[in-house]
Amino acid sequence: MTDHHTPNRIFKISELTRLIASQLVLISQQSAVNLACACRCLEEPALSTLWETQGSLWILLEVLPGETWDCQYLGLNIRAVRSLDVLLEEPNA
Repeated sequence: MTDHHTPNRIFKISELTRLIASQLVLISQQSAVNLACACRCLEEPALSTLWETQGSLWILLEVLPGETWDCQYLGLNIRAVRSLDVLLEEPNA
């Protein structure tokens, strides 16, 4: 009898989990997101695959607070960053 909270040993094979994630992201990015949410042992390979397949930095900008950046729409869904005001590291005191 297996414990439902213990992942199957097959999911501990990193090459296999990365292959599963890379194939799922080809189907849809939402499938890879669902995989990341399904099980803690599948989270890292699925999220890594999602980040590797991003076509632009917009998704990264969109996780920053709205007041830290501003964009300009150039038409046809083309955007350009107008300003970026993010403190990445605390200055030495």
